[in-house]
Amino acid sequence: MKKCFCGRALSYENCCGALHSGKRSAQSAEELMRSRYSAFAVADVDYIMRTYAPETRPNSERAEIKRWAASVMWLGLQVISTQKGKPGDKEGRVKFKALYSEAGKIHEMLEDSYFRFEQGQWFYVDGK
Repeated sequence: MKKCFCGRALSYENCCGALHSGKRSAQSAEELMRSRYSAFAVADVDYIMRTYAPETRPNSERAEIKRWAASVMWLGLQVISTQKGKPGDKEGRVKFKALYSEAGKIHEMLEDSYFRFEQGQWFYVDGK
């Protein structure tokens, strides 16, 4: 079994892979964040782009996102905190830390991400 990149004890196919393929949708802001992390790990730029909120989707950066995602090795994800973002909520925040290797150096990314639920699905709006 190929463990999911997001850190859950499920196979990729039964976890984030099911979201990437469209078999199901994220049920929470945290699940969307985890699936986006995994999408970066497999360089699935289509999923990354379609889960951006329309007003913040960086369409002109598509090729750059794909190039960067394919050039790094994702090493781990840690969810630090969540605020709202559960079924029934209209918005949520997820603070996380991600480790990755780029050009032989280890980097840490710390982000507080904002998500919004609309039209029956969660979208990534932005992060700081």
